[in-house]
Amino acid sequence: MLTKPKKSILAYVKKGAKKKADVSIIVPTLNEEKYVERCLNSLSKQRYFGTYEIIVADGHSSDKTRSIAKKYADKIVIEHTRTIAAGRQAGARVATGKLIVYTGADVVVPSDWLSRICAPFADKKVVAAFGSLIPSDGTEFDDFLCQFILNPLAGILHAIGFIYVYGDNMAFKRSVFDQIGGFNIDLVTAEDTDIMKRIRCIGAVEYVPKAQVLFSMRRVRKWGYPKYVLFHTINFFRTHIMGQAFDKYEPVR
Repeated sequence: MLTKPKKSILAYVKKGAKKKADVSIIVPTLNEEKYVERCLNSLSKQRYFGTYEIIVADGHSSDKTRSIAKKYADKIVIEHTRTIAAGRQAGARVATGKLIVYTGADVVVPSDWLSRICAPFADKKVVAAFGSLIPSDGTEFDDFLCQFILNPLAGILHAIGFIYVYGDNMAFKRSVFDQIGGFNIDLVTAEDTDIMKRIRCIGAVEYVPKAQVLFSMRRVRKWGYPKYVLFHTINFFRTHIMGQAFDKYEPVR
């Protein structure tokens, strides 16, 4: 049974929206007017063999995020808790797809992304999948770091039993997602790692490096590499060894 976010409401359903889709794409947002249109526009242009719906799970934005989202989204749900875990969960509660796919408001996806991230589910043993990332606004160094260090590292860690997942590029089989209760909505960070650790106890989790998304480097630009790498490295070990992720995460817009 899905854990219900404390303060979520379905605020908008597009006229003529599909009553049921094969895949539900969920995009958590919070004051993302600078980025969200590029994201949703790229999602609306997916070359996918089945049907899909776009769900925006908004943390009660005070800017134009929701008005922009209405141009593209099939549904908008408002989640007042304003954490990424609660937003992801709120989106899942109104989703109709047999597969639930997550990406981020500052992400742009290639037209074949949905097909690639969903492809592993042709194998009935697969219950979850996650993809790789490349910067949308990076330098040559940033591109090199992602392509030749971070993405291969994700594959290596996955192969030896650790979860190093990018939460804005992952997919779940809906039935199993529901079975484990979805996301832990009490988490502020590492909700993606936590759910992957729990769901892999039930079935196979696949890493799909060719399912790439382009993400914003805004947090790296604001924090700098030393702080960014240190935060996520410590949080990785806290999550895997201590089972206790950081409970604060500075918003960057």
